[in-house]
Amino acid sequence: MPKLRRGRPIVLCAAATLLLSGAVGAMEPAVPPTWLPLLKLQLEEANGCVLSEVLTWRDMRVGNDIGTEGRVRCIDSREYDFTRQREHQKFTLRLCQPAVC
Repeated sequence: MPKLRRGRPIVLCAAATLLLSGAVGAMEPAVPPTWLPLLKLQLEEANGCVLSEVLTWRDMRVGNDIGTEGRVRCIDSREYDFTRQREHQKFTLRLCQPAVC
């Protein structure tokens, strides 16, 4: 069995860290979704919400069309759920409020 030199484990750990960080970074979309400018504009005009971040979103097939749904947060901490059935339609926005049981 070959002997490990003193600095080799550090080099291996560094290489593994770089590989893992690259894999995690690759999972995030590099380009913002094409519908984001429309959603920002609609949030500002209809609800006075300046978009802080998109918390979640997913595209889903609705028949032959692609629908979108997700949740956003405004800079004032309000959160909205958004949906639309087809591309090139306005979003339906619903204010998220805590549920009380």
